Amino acid sequence: MHDSHIHLSLSPIKENLQRLLHDFSQENGKYILNMGTEPEDWFEVLEIQKKNDVSVNLYSGIGIHPTVYLEHINELTNGTDIFKFAKKLLDKLEKIYEENHKYISAVGETGLDYYQMYKEDMPKEVIRDLVEIQKNSFRSHCQLALRYNLPMSIHARELNGREDCVKDTLEILAEEGKGKIRGSFHSYTGTQKGLKDILDMGFYIGFNAIITYPSGENVRELLKDTPLDRILFETDGPFLVTQKTRKNNRSEFPFGKPSDVKEIIEKAEEIKGIPYQRLEEQTDKNFEKLFNIPPN
Repeated sequence: MHDSHIHLSLSPIKENLQRLLHDFSQENGKYILNMGTEPEDWFEVLEIQKKNDVSVNLYSGIGIHPTVYLEHINELTNGTDIFKFAKKLLDKLEKIYEENHKYISAVGETGLDYYQMYKEDMPKEVIRDLVEIQKNSFRSHCQLALRYNLPMSIHARELNGREDCVKDTLEILAEEGKGKIRGSFHSYTGTQKGLKDILDMGFYIGFNAIITYPSGENVRELLKDTPLDRILFETDGPFLVTQKTRKNNRSEFPFGKPSDVKEIIEKAEEIKGIPYQRLEEQTDKNFEKLFNIPPN
């Protein structure tokens, strides 16, 4: 069993980390890819990997989440040069790779996020600048992936029914990578056409607790259409609590955690009609192949 996308450095996971890693190990958990999304947590992510003494193989992904730029949107309206701010972030990213690349197993979490911009009804000129900043940032991440021969963990989120975010993401991957970039689209919730395009380019798809939600029918359909050899499982913890945990008011850990992968695979077994053990074994092999991990 594996968790291909989680945030172990975030509360409340980090306060319960050793117990949660132990619980994951007890459920046959083998691999975890822990994501760093901004400078404030990069070094903590790497320290978690270096200090790990539990029988779980921990790996680190380092990147700049696209919504980090959105969080600093007020600097756009206050006259600060947001492009210079973005350049400073990317310079920090370059430096951490130069100094720590031997500890890094994936570039990310990175990508494009148009969801929040449209949702918050921002002015067109602000949206235009944010799109340009995100695209520039994603291109820089792609270049790191090529330079260090690393896979990517990709975030591409847009409003339901739209396709421009995934389209732009794939165009950048094609332009920068020319077929050499590999990776996973984490928590993909887009259209069937987008799924086909992602798969046609050789990427994997990460599925999480959304498939357990009553509202997750779209993602369950995406899972049905994703070949077994392209599936990864993830929790995105501490986010995306599973449906059982949602319904349990007395849950000891009411947040997304590594051991939740078991429930996610159980739901995938029902959706795909594939036995649990086969799902677990093949998707672990997918993880090993994508992230260059020797079989455990």
